[in-house]
Amino acid sequence: MVILVLKGSEGEDPNVFLREYKRACIRMGFRTTTKWFNFFPEFLKGITSHWFEWQIEALKGSWNDIIKALVKEFSVKNVYQNLILELSQLKQGALELMKKYKERTMTL
Repeated sequence: MVILVLKGSEGEDPNVFLREYKRACIRMGFRTTTKWFNFFPEFLKGITSHWFEWQIEALKGSWNDIIKALVKEFSVKNVYQNLILELSQLKQGALELMKKYKERTMTL
């Protein structure tokens, strides 16, 4: 069974991702929102992963709050704005090799 990852890319629909994620969790026997929440970060990549790290403290592990915030943040109309914001804050680390910096930027 393959679960897609959510990257926050143009054209991705967070509602579709969440529906497929929940179905996969149920098929694997994870029937509580606590378990859904615990495995959730593993299926976020790029900008969605960074966003989740910023939100985790504010949302205190609430599954309902995190999915509402995710849908709001990564709905199709907000993806472009989020990408511009992420790129504007991207900087190469002081000791980061150019190759690693390029690889990191390509994940956006």
